[in-house]
Parts: sequence; C-alpha cells; structure tokens
Amino acid sequence: MLKHITIEGVRNLAHTQVALPVGATVLFGANGSGKTSFLEAIHLLAVGRSFRTHQSKPLIQHGMTHCRVVGEVQRGGRATVMGLEKHRDGAVRARIGGENVASLSGLALHLPLVLLDTEGLGIVTGPPEGRRRLLDGILFHVERGFLSRWKRYALAVKQRNSGLRRGILGADKAWRQEIAEIGTVLTQQRQAVAEKLAHELDILAPALSDDLAGLEVVFRAGWDQKLSLFEALERNADSDSARGFTQVGPHRADLRLMRDGVLAAEVLSRGQLKLALVALKLVQGVLIEGASSLPPLYLVDDLPSELDREHCARVCGKLSAGRQVILTAVDRATLEAAWGEQPLNLFHVEQGRVLPA
Repeated sequence: MLKHITIEGVRNLAHTQVALPVGATVLFGANGSGKTSFLEAIHLLAVGRSFRTHQSKPLIQHGMTHCRVVGEVQRGGRATVMGLEKHRDGAVRARIGGENVASLSGLALHLPLVLLDTEGLGIVTGPPEGRRRLLDGILFHVERGFLSRWKRYALAVKQRNSGLRRGILGADKAWRQEIAEIGTVLTQQRQAVAEKLAHELDILAPALSDDLAGLEVVFRAGWDQKLSLFEALERNADSDSARGFTQVGPHRADLRLMRDGVLAAEVLSRGQLKLALVALKLVQGVLIEGASSLPPLYLVDDLPSELDREHCARVCGKLSAGRQVILTAVDRATLEAAWGEQPLNLFHVEQGRVLPA
C-alpha cells in the first residue's frame, strides 16, 4: 500500500505531504480545487506519466523547472521509498530505494495501479490500441517476462518496417521468423489472460447492472487464426513490401467488447458504456490481485458525477473489501452515502491545499 506521498510542483497543488491510511480515502472539494491533480500525481509516481496529458509541461506548475512526487510503499513488513521527477525539458529521473532506475516499468512493479476514470471511454468505444494497453497492463503484472518479450517484438516490427519503407530488405525471411516466433508466444499469453478476463467479466458485469448481462469480450489475435503467424506473414510479404509496413501480428490485435454478437458501443447507451468501462477496470484489478503479492491501489475520479446513486453504490461495494482506494468527489455526502457503512478517511481540497477534514 501507499503509506505516504509528497508532491511538489504538480499543476495547482501546493506543496503537499499526506499520510494515507489503510482502506478508503476521499478527497472532496469544488471543481478545479486540485482533487484530480492529486490522483494524477500518484499516477505519475506509479506509471511515470499522467493520465491526462502525454506532455510534461502542463504538469509542471508555473514558475517551476520541474515537478517531483515521492512515495513510501509498504509491502509486507518492508517499506520502500520511490520517487520521480519530470523537467520542462522532458528529462525524467526515477529512484527506488535510493537507486536510480533505468526503466519506468520498475515503478509499476512497486506500486500497481488501477485507474477508474470514465473519461477514458475510448477504451470501450475507440480504436484497439487502448484495449491492447488494458490487456497488456494486466499481463505486465501476471506474466513474468512479458514486458521484455513485447519490447523485442516491437523492435523487430519497427526494424522490419524501416527496411520495408526504404526498400532495402529484399528477402526478409529472417525478420518474419523473428516476428512470428515472439509474436506467437505473446498471443498465447494474451489469449490466456483474455479468457480469464472474459470469465470474471461475466460474473462482475451483471452485478453492477442488469443492463450489462450478456456482455462479453472477444479476443482477436491480429491475423487470420486459420494460419500460423509465420504463414500469415509469408502470405502478406509482397503486400507489406508495397505498403511499407507489417500488416499482421500482435500489434494489430484487439479485445472487442460485444453483446449478442454486436459491438457494445453500437447497442449500449453512454451511461451503460461508462459502467462497462468500470467493469473492465474492476476486472483488471481482480486479475492483478490474483497474481501479484502486492494488491493494486485504486484511483477513482469523481464517480458520483458519472453514475447515478444506485450504480455508484454498487461500484463502491465492489471496491470496499479491504482494498486501498482513493476517491474524489465534489460532494462529500453523496460519496459517503454510496460507500455505506464502511469507514472513510476524509480530506478537503481547496485552492490546491489537501487538508484532513
């Protein structure tokens, strides 16, 4: 769990030091007061990037050269300090236990995170990239060696594409073999996790809403499964050469959300799609919890403004079983009512200051 966090120079937040107790913590206050920026700072610490922007400059407070987030993470009986700095020139520095880390993925291993943010509805309605990230985010925590394998695959595709665009590959059978070998293993791992995700979603989605009964996920590998990946690459070799890029493989995979054989985005209302997204994120957390010795931290941004009282209460009921959860809301009373009998740790956020309520 995240025991303590120090935030400097992040958006409109004042210099902030907060001890986070076990269980659920609520930050309430007016829009623009800094609640979401607090969640953003935690996300920055755990993932190395914001969930609101891909750029560093908007994160950094006016007049500051950098922002810094430092957290103390408790794992079993051992506490580890981790920190991250982002500079206006794009430089990023991260440390874990006093040691510099070469890859930001090391942060995520120490602080697994699940973000429930219905602004990310594109995961359900948008292109496949967001759904691949969701699936791979689970695999990162449940399948040892997945990240290094994915990096090898991505590098092989990038190098092949570069050669195809410049017309210098000629016979590129060696690249196709490399891509097929790594890509086949990646796809097997994704398929296994997609099946677990489908099973958990079948249980959890109807518990959130009867409207989500029958919701299912269908995994698409990124090529015709009647063929091996190598055969599919062979069949597309001339076309790849003409177009200058690799058209089949795990980089074209998808995790489609369906109901009754139709894309969910075409048959569900916007409110139902928001609930479907929350269901997917909750299942993500369940799968990480089942495979990791360190349960994820849940960040939940302004749930009452997105869901009605009944559905908000159902989501809170799924989150309240001993997990560390940090929630935001404009209205404290609405979220307290949705959370029910379980205790809440309350902080009031006003003009960038986070104070115990």
